[in-house]
Amino acid sequence: MTGRQLAPGLAVFGPDTAPPLVLVHGIRLSGAMWRPHARRLAPDFRVSTPDLPCHGALADRPFTLDAAVATVRRAVREAYESTGRRPLLLGLSLGGYVSLAHAVRHPADLAALVLHGCTARTGGAQAAVYAAAGRLNDRLGQERSARLQARAMRRLLPPESAEAVLSGGFHLPALTQGVAELRRHDFLALAGRLTTPTLFLNGRSDLPFRADERIFLTAARTSGAPARLFHTPGGHLLSLTDPDRFTALLRRAHHLLLPDESRSQQKN
Repeated sequence: MTGRQLAPGLAVFGPDTAPPLVLVHGIRLSGAMWRPHARRLAPDFRVSTPDLPCHGALADRPFTLDAAVATVRRAVREAYESTGRRPLLLGLSLGGYVSLAHAVRHPADLAALVLHGCTARTGGAQAAVYAAAGRLNDRLGQERSARLQARAMRRLLPPESAEAVLSGGFHLPALTQGVAELRRHDFLALAGRLTTPTLFLNGRSDLPFRADERIFLTAARTSGAPARLFHTPGGHLLSLTDPDRFTALLRRAHHLLLPDESRSQQKN
């Protein structure tokens, strides 16, 4: 499934009459990683898969949080204008931090928010590890690093997911730029300003990105956001290692966060 390319870095799958979802990819990848999920979700949902700056079709644009939020907002606004309904926004890892920032800056744009694999503070030792990985990639060079990443993805992922990831390419400069930018911001403080209904979704074995999950949940609830935390078997790459289960989880999240819309959809 190729979808409709509405603009550079924005593909859409499914009819405009379906409930809208906007899915934001992880670091170094692109919106193409969501093709297996779009196959499973359309036509029950309208699925938008934007590329972040420094990724995919926007690889030539530097990554900043402001630019990333603006990119997601364009996809969110397009989904609303095409369907007449505010979308559920899901972000994975880097895309989750961006989606959190978007929800705080533009709460009226969204019906609900799912944050997957992004409940760790970004200023500590873990960020330093990723920064070191970015420097290693830079030393290895783009071509060699991309070959190593492709080999790893083919080994770790089912063929459908590996094909989707590889079709969008690896954007290794994004690791250096993305981690550096995340370290400049306090995402726990942002969680404390959430008002959008939110589900924090973490793989049980994704320990580094679960490190501060309870603190994030408390912060969101303290701000008044209806917020939940859900654990599922799997790790940080759950969405790619098991797209069937991840898609089922996303359907369940939609039902939990937007029950009235889910009931209406079932009647139709």
